[in-house]
Formats: sequence, C-alpha cells, structure tokens
Amino acid sequence: MKRLKSLDMFRGLAMLYMVVGHMITWWPVPDEKLILMVGYVSILSTLGAVGFTFISGISTMISYRNRLVKMEKIDHYSFSQIKHEYLFRSIFIVILGLIYNIFVAIMYMDPSQIWTWFILLTIGVCLLMSWPLLKTSKTFRVFIGVLIWIANQIILVLLTPFEGQVNFYGVLFHILYNSIDQNIILSFFTFFLIGTVIGDIIYDFSLIDNDLEKKKIVKRKLLFPSVLIGTILILIGFYFILPFLFTEEILSIKSNLWWLMYSLGIEIVLISVFITFDVYELFKPKKSYRFLYYFSYYSLTAFLLQNINYFFFYQSLHWYHIWLAILITVIVYTLFLRFSYNKWGSKFSLKIQIGRLASEATRIAMKKSNYIWQE
Repeated sequence: MKRLKSLDMFRGLAMLYMVVGHMITWWPVPDEKLILMVGYVSILSTLGAVGFTFISGISTMISYRNRLVKMEKIDHYSFSQIKHEYLFRSIFIVILGLIYNIFVAIMYMDPSQIWTWFILLTIGVCLLMSWPLLKTSKTFRVFIGVLIWIANQIILVLLTPFEGQVNFYGVLFHILYNSIDQNIILSFFTFFLIGTVIGDIIYDFSLIDNDLEKKKIVKRKLLFPSVLIGTILILIGFYFILPFLFTEEILSIKSNLWWLMYSLGIEIVLISVFITFDVYELFKPKKSYRFLYYFSYYSLTAFLLQNINYFFFYQSLHWYHIWLAILITVIVYTLFLRFSYNKWGSKFSLKIQIGRLASEATRIAMKKSNYIWQE
C-alpha cells in the first residue's frame, strides 16, 4: 500500500511529546517541577505514550496485512515465516525494554524498576499479546479491548491492598501495575488493539485505486464513525476527569477508566482527521512533514538517544529558561536525525535493525527446524 504521510506525522508527534515530556520531568528546579508537569500532562498527556502505542497498533496491522499479500505473491514466503518474524521482533523489543529498565534501576539504585511499564516494555508485550488476535474480526478486537479495560478496573481494586507485599498477590500487583503512573499493560493494550482495528480500515481503503471512491470510503468508514465515537468518548471522559485537570492527581491517572476513554477518543479523532487530510490532499506537508518524519523514522533510536538529556540541566532550569532550552534541544535533535538520515539511512534506525535481526533469526530458526524435520 502507498505510505501515508499522516501516519508518520502522528508517530513523530507522539515521540516528540515524550522527548519534551522527559525534559520537563528532568530539568526544572524542584520548586517548579510539579506545576510544569501538571500543566504539560493536563493539556497534552494523550499525545505521548498513548499516541505511540495507538499508532504502533495501526502500523502493526498494516505490516501484517502487507506480509499476507507478500505471502500470496512469493512462493517461498510462508505464514510460518510471518509468524516467526513477528514473534522474534516482539521478543527483541521486550528484551530491549528490559535492558532499558535495568539501566534505570541501576541509575536510581532500585531493583524494582527492572520490571516497570516504561513504553518499550509495554510495546513489546502488546506485540506479543496481539498476535493471536490479528486474524480475528475488528468487532471482536474492540470487544476484547473494552473487556480488558473493565477487568483492569476490577483487578486494580482487588490487588491494590497488596501493593508492596511479598506474597502472590503483591507480586501480581508488581507485574501488572509497576508503576501505576507509567504505561501499564492492561490499560495500554486496548489502545494497541483499537489501533489494529484502525489499521485494518486504513489498509482496506488503501487498496482502492479510484481516488474519488477512496475519498468516499474514508469519509463513510473512517472519518464520520471515528469523529462520532471519538467525540462521545471525549465528552464522557472529560466530564469525569475535569476535577483532576491541573491538579497533582493528573500525574497518576493512567489507570482511570474515564481518562482512558478520553484519551482513546482524542486518538481516534486525531488519526481520522490526519488521514482524511492526507487522502484529500488538503495539505501537503513537505518541510514540516520531514521534521516529524525524522522523529517517526528514528522513533526507537530517538527515544533511547534522548535519555542523555537527563544529564544536561538536571533540576537547574527555571520555567522562563526551560522552554528556550527545550526549543534549542529539539532543533539540535532534528538536525542530527536529518544528518543521520542522509548519512546512514536505515543503518541508524533501531526499529529497522530490529526488523532485520528478526528476519535473520527467522531464517536461522526455520533452517534449523527444516534440518531437524529432514532428520
């Protein structure tokens, strides 16, 4: 299918939010940190890890559908190969997430951080959990996503009294909810699943050659339903989370059902509008698009690279300095990623290198399994 610029823009925005969000977490002087974080999260919290998880679901489904078509056209490319590549890629991202967590645990001298739902671990586990569901219907995936959110509220209430205890339920709480202010799997997996549903819809209309017919399908099957459903979710969620906005409680609200609904509504509306603008060619982002494209193309690379920002101005900037520092930092990162794109291309993309590593691991695994079968 033809690559949609809107998907790269969406992923780039999500990654940019996380990069800026970390700077706001690390750089302010202690007396001003809380108010800056509360304001930033209250206004833009749905664009970061939520958006990245959501767009990852969309990209996963599009990639999966592309591979199914490739399987039909290439004789030596089998479903078993698709499965192995997918699972190896998922496992490698989980391993990368655990390595990242280990560095955080060492930095803070806290072994419990080794299993924390930072975004890399969340994405890896979402990929593993979604594999059995990729072949199911869109309706079924939506149903499972809603069911998980309901179950999450019940499980959280039941396990919270055991937080920090060294017993079965305490360990289970740690596995599912460490830490509650991060991207806990039972909340974020639904964003990923709904993303696969949107990915299915995008892939279906992308196969239409007639531009006029494609535009009609986008309006009827994506834009109108998404705006309607998304607006309802936004209004309901906003009504209930309004008391938390611009308060300290907003920083640990990621398990709140109303916040989840509000965030999902925003993601659905944004992506449908982005894609509609893309298909209708209502805007043609060139330079601005390339700016976000670099953060999309090098998303995993940028996420790991930006951790060095922690050491630059740690707890030393006042609010009237921090925005200038952030602006300069973002410009520097953009120029560096652009240079990397022109100089090294895909070699500098951790996301692409993981894909290549998964393909090589699949080749070795399938060659070995064929050898054993022949024996």
